[in-house]
Parts: sequence; structure tokens; C-alpha cells
Amino acid sequence: MFNPREIIQILNKHNVEYIVIGGIATSLHGCPEQTYDVDILHNNTEDNKNRLLMALNEMEAKWDVPITSGILNKQYVFALKTKYGYLDIFSYVAGLGYYDDAVKYKEISKYSDMDIPILSLEGLIKSKEAVIGEERNPRKLGAFEYIKNLYEFKKVAEIKEEQP
Repeated sequence: MFNPREIIQILNKHNVEYIVIGGIATSLHGCPEQTYDVDILHNNTEDNKNRLLMALNEMEAKWDVPITSGILNKQYVFALKTKYGYLDIFSYVAGLGYYDDAVKYKEISKYSDMDIPILSLEGLIKSKEAVIGEERNPRKLGAFEYIKNLYEFKKVAEIKEEQP
């Protein structure tokens, strides 16, 4: 059964440096997007990869071959099955780059007793714009329009707040 809360709690417990980048981030911004996995962009340093590997081990994450630090260096994305559901881990995201490039778009979302590092609306838009030409799923296209409209609405609201 899909339990994103457990996945995020385990990542936090192991002090993994990551940003939630997909449907969960979109949902936490208020978009009614349905998702069945957790997508994260992780910091690809050796120390962080070791913490990530410990978290993946605790989640009983499975891939085609055993997941090691060396394997994590071989490609940018891995779709893993864990005992809590699917987890996609990225070391690079089109439109954002690597973790160090994307961290400027990180926000902390409070959910119950958890802090969840998520992409800001601006970061979500940048990542979606980089691949939107390839997207054919009407649900995902609708979510993209929703976050763009929400971003514009929030910008207008901030401007009005600043005016005396």
C-alpha cells in the first residue's frame, strides 16, 4: 500500500538531503493531482548517498540489481519499489539541474509533525516547462496549468500585500 508519509519520515530520519519534486510536491501546494509515487531530487555527495542508501535499505527498496553508491553514479533516475510504495530518485532534473542548483527552489512544507522539503511553485514550473513538450497525459497537463495559475495568483497577492 502506498504510504508516502513513511517514505518521507525514513528519509528525514536518516538526514538525507533531498527535495520532493513531483506529484506530492504539487499536491502539497494545493493541486488536486493524484499520484502513486514519491519523486525526490537528492544531493549526490558521497555522505548523502550513504545516508540515502541506509534509508533505502530500511524501506527495503528494490531495483534490477542491488543499489550501491556506484550504481547511483551510473544514471540520473531510478524507479524503486519499496515496502511503502514507489520511490523515484533523481540526481539531476531537467530545468533545475543538480541538487545544488535546485536548492534555491526548496521550501519546507509542514505536514502533521513532519517538515517536507518540496519544490516551490517556481521550481515546479521550471522543471515541468523543460519536459512539457514530451507530456501527453491530460491529467499532468492539467496539473501544470493549475500550478502556473496558482503561481501567478500568489505573485499578485504578494504585490497587493506589499502596497500600503
